[in-house]
Amino acid sequence: MIFAVSAFAAKRPRYIFELPDDYIGWVQIVFNDPNAAPLQVVDGGVLLGVPESGIVRTSTLRMYSTQAPDEFYYRVTDRVTDGTKRKPVPADYVLPGISHGGFGVMDTGGHGKGYSWFFFVGPPEQRKEFPLANWDEVVAAQRKLHGNAKVPVPKSYPMPGRVQLRTPGLPTRPRKK
Repeated sequence: MIFAVSAFAAKRPRYIFELPDDYIGWVQIVFNDPNAAPLQVVDGGVLLGVPESGIVRTSTLRMYSTQAPDEFYYRVTDRVTDGTKRKPVPADYVLPGISHGGFGVMDTGGHGKGYSWFFFVGPPEQRKEFPLANWDEVVAAQRKLHGNAKVPVPKSYPMPGRVQLRTPGLPTRPRKK
């Protein structure tokens, strides 16, 4: 399956994110975890099914592409069929670009093997309450003050999962060394 995702990535790769209904919060994708399943190609995209915990683990490597935009959906229970269907996440809930305002680190915050990508999903007014929710702004501010010096990795990573609306501050967990 890794080969299938790699072969697909040579064409028009994109991620399809399926989040729990009305999810607002941090997502952590852990890539290159040898104990996790590879990602699947569904509907012409690489599917990332995000659970309530906000943490997705996969043995697949992260792909970067601007050839096709990523898609974000909520999984909604279909009361007629008792199945699920997709509802688009509002466009302003996710920042544009290949990292969606998030950032990558070469560890998992002490939770197993792999490397992580963190990003925030939620309305702009909620995103403002979390300083790391727009990493591009963090980098721009750092460069304005310090030129092209290396931007330090946060001492604490965002805590994946839903956030309480209107709660100021950043729910974090310290990095384990």
